[in-house]
Amino acid sequence: MSVLIAETQPIRLANGRFRLASAGVCLEVDPNVGARVVSLRLGESEVLSQPHAHPDNYGSTFWDAPQAAWGWPPRVGLDSAPYESTVEGDALVCQSHVDASCGLSFNKRFVALPEEQGFAIRYRIRNHRAQAQRLAPWEVTRVPGGLSFYPGSDDPHVPPSALAVQRCERGFAWYAFEREQLAVGRKHFGVARDGWLAHVTPERLLFVKQFERVGAAQCAEGHAPIELWGQDGGVYIELENHGACVSLAPGAVLDYTVRWFVRPLPPKLELRAGNPALLREVEAALQLRRDERAN
Repeated sequence: MSVLIAETQPIRLANGRFRLASAGVCLEVDPNVGARVVSLRLGESEVLSQPHAHPDNYGSTFWDAPQAAWGWPPRVGLDSAPYESTVEGDALVCQSHVDASCGLSFNKRFVALPEEQGFAIRYRIRNHRAQAQRLAPWEVTRVPGGLSFYPGSDDPHVPPSALAVQRCERGFAWYAFEREQLAVGRKHFGVARDGWLAHVTPERLLFVKQFERVGAAQCAEGHAPIELWGQDGGVYIELENHGACVSLAPGAVLDYTVRWFVRPLPPKLELRAGNPALLREVEAALQLRRDERAN
C-alpha cells in the first residue's frame, strides 16, 4: 500500500516543479510556465521536446481554438504565465489568472493512474465575460522526431494538409519524421475513427494520447480533430488533439480530459509505418485501461 501512495502523491521539487509518478513513468509540471508539462520520462529516456531545442516552444501546453481568435504568439496569461498550484489528495491542480485578452481562465488537473500505467489530465476553460464565446479545447504536445500514427478516417470537412502522411492497411495514418522535408513548417490535418494519437520516440518509447473522438465538423473553424505540425527546421513535432467547439455561456466551464500512456517497446520490434505490431502495442495500452475500468 505504501508504494501505491508514494506513486500517486504529487511531489513538489526544489525547482518549483511538481512530479507525479505512475508505474515508473514520471511526469513533471511547471506552474511557473503556464502549468506546462515539461517532462515525461521513463528512466532516463525523455518523451517531450526540451528547451534546448526551442526556448519557448517545448513540453506540452493547452490552448483555446480557433487560433484565428488570437494569432501568434499564444495568450501569455494562459500559455506561459505562472499558475497557482495546490495538491488536492492525489491530484495536482493548477489555476491560471483571467487572461485580459479573452476573458478566459484555464484550470489543469493532473492525476497519476498507476493501475493503468498512465496519467489523466483534465483541462477546464471558464468564460469570465458577460457574453458567450465560441471556442474549443486544444492540447499541443511537442516531441522530438520519430514515428506518429493514428486510426485515420475520411471526412470532407478536414482542411487541406501540407504535411504528407502515409495511409496503410485499415486506413491508419503514419508520419515518419524527415528533417529535410521541414525547412519550412508544415501541418497535417486529419480525423481519427477512434480517440487516440500515438508517437514512437527516437529512444523507442511508445507514447499514446487518448481522448474523446470528434468529427471535423465539430471542430473550431480551420482546425481538425488530429493535427501534426512539423516545426521549421524539424526542431520538433507537435501532436495536437482538438475537442468539440461549443458556445460557452458567461460563467460556464468546458472540461476536456486526455489520458497519457508511455510504454517501452520490445527491442526487436521494427519501427516502420504500417507495422501491425505497433498497433498491437497501442491496443494493449488502451485495453489495460478498459480492463481496469471494467473491474
